[in-house]
Amino acid sequence: MLTFAAIPLVATAARSNIPEPFKVSLIAGGQEGGVWQAGILAELEPEWKTYWRMPGDSGIPPQFDWAGSQNSAAIEVGFPVPRRFNDEGGETIGYHDRVVFPVSVKPENPGAPVSLQLNLFFAVCKDVCIPARATARAELDASAANPLLDEWRKRLPRLAAAGVPPFVTAARFETLENKPVLVLSLDGPAEDIFVESETSAYFEKPRFDIATGEAWLPIANLKDAAKLRGVPLKLTLATGNSGIEQILTIT
Repeated sequence: MLTFAAIPLVATAARSNIPEPFKVSLIAGGQEGGVWQAGILAELEPEWKTYWRMPGDSGIPPQFDWAGSQNSAAIEVGFPVPRRFNDEGGETIGYHDRVVFPVSVKPENPGAPVSLQLNLFFAVCKDVCIPARATARAELDASAANPLLDEWRKRLPRLAAAGVPPFVTAARFETLENKPVLVLSLDGPAEDIFVESETSAYFEKPRFDIATGEAWLPIANLKDAAKLRGVPLKLTLATGNSGIEQILTIT
C-alpha cells in the first residue's frame, strides 16, 4: 500500500503562533520504466504565491534536499511552466494557489520500495515574502496512477527535439531607449518567454510584435549585451498550460 505524510514547519520564529499560509506534501504516481514518479505538492492560501527556479527581480527559488531518502540512486525535480507577477517587489516568476513539482526517482534496487525524505526551503509571498521550511515523507511501494500528478506532469515544458525546426528561429541583440534588448524570431505564438543565463542579466516580460513574429525582451541588471555573446541562454516558452524549452547561444 502506498503511504505518504507531510509535516509543514513554521517559516520563522516570529510567526510560530500564526498559522502558515502553505501546506507541503509528497504525492506518488507509480512506476514507469523502472523509474518511480512522485510530486511535491505545495498548497497555498488564496492570493499567496511561491517561486520558480528563476524567481525574477527578487525572491527565493525552492531548494530541495533529499538527505535521508532510501533506495534512491538519482532524484530529479521538474518545474512546470510558471507565470509572471507584478507587485511592490517588482516582477517575479512562479506559481499561485497550488503547484506540483514532478519528481522522478531512479532506485538503486529496482525490486525494493523507495523511501523519500524531503527537506524543502522556499518562500511564499502575498503582501510580504516569508522564507519557509517544510519536510515531507513518502513510501513508494506500489504502482498507482495519480490524476493530479499526471495533470502537472503535462505542464512540464517539452524539450525542443533534435531534427525538428526550433520554436525560436533566430536571435539578436538590439538597443532600445539606451537599454539592451533580446530579440527572438518565433515560429508560432507564445504567451510568455522566460530566459535564464549564468550571468546577472534579468530578461523582463516580452513585447510581442505580431507583424514580424518577433518577441522583444528588455534586459535588466546588465548594461552591455556583448557580455551575453557566447553564453548559453535557456528559454522556456509558455504555450497554454505547457511549453517548450530551448537552449541557444548568440555569437
